[in-house]
Amino acid sequence: MPKASAMRKTVVLLATTAAVGALVMGTNWGVRLGQIGTAAWAQDGTGQDTGKGKQGGQGQGGKGAQSGQGTNEGKGEGQGGPSADSDAKGPHAGSPSSSGGGKPVWAQEGIPEVELGRLNVARSPDHVLQRAYDEALASISPEMVSFYNLTLDQAIEQLSLNFDSVSYIDSPLQNLALLKDALDGDTKLSTLGVTSSPEQLEAVFLGVASDKTVPITTDTVIAITTILGAPVTGTDAEKLAADAEAIRIAVLAGHG
Repeated sequence: MPKASAMRKTVVLLATTAAVGALVMGTNWGVRLGQIGTAAWAQDGTGQDTGKGKQGGQGQGGKGAQSGQGTNEGKGEGQGGPSADSDAKGPHAGSPSSSGGGKPVWAQEGIPEVELGRLNVARSPDHVLQRAYDEALASISPEMVSFYNLTLDQAIEQLSLNFDSVSYIDSPLQNLALLKDALDGDTKLSTLGVTSSPEQLEAVFLGVASDKTVPITTDTVIAITTILGAPVTGTDAEKLAADAEAIRIAVLAGHG
């Protein structure tokens, strides 16, 4: 059995060796953990990985990890701290910071807590909404143009009494994508022959996109339009809520 003093020296030597190894490898582990974090957050904004986002995140992570290994491993040295003449600022110093701390709009504060039902798909990433928008435009038929050119009262009547004969876009995601477009004060539907005002179309899109049994309130309008990046508030929100609610009730009455 070695003496106690000899054992202490051995432990100290091992601890010193481990500490040096940690300093040498620290940067590499930081790079690897950073890449793992990046890959983990390569999601679609809804908290679920899409096929495209997931592959992109993994691909970038792999590239970053290889770059980190090529930089530090094999040289036996870490990245080290800033040089004496460095201002100790990163490459993005001075850049404007996100008001939401990097969170998507729908995850930030200020959105009313209201039941949205299937309107929650408004939280889909921009590329998903854009795809739905393109699909909606591609599906517009002459019969749909005729429906969207009706007055609001006429649209309500047709949905209530002749539901099975009405042609319109039914997909919640596509309707919300069209709503987002109309909220800019214009809509590409005008290039397809639709002459109704953006405000009227907003009511139709929102009313059709909503759950048939979930009332549309002013808070619903504020929440959805905020999520879509074009908040509607005040009396405008009240009017849009009332018109969209009338459309929702008409769909409920006609669909049964």
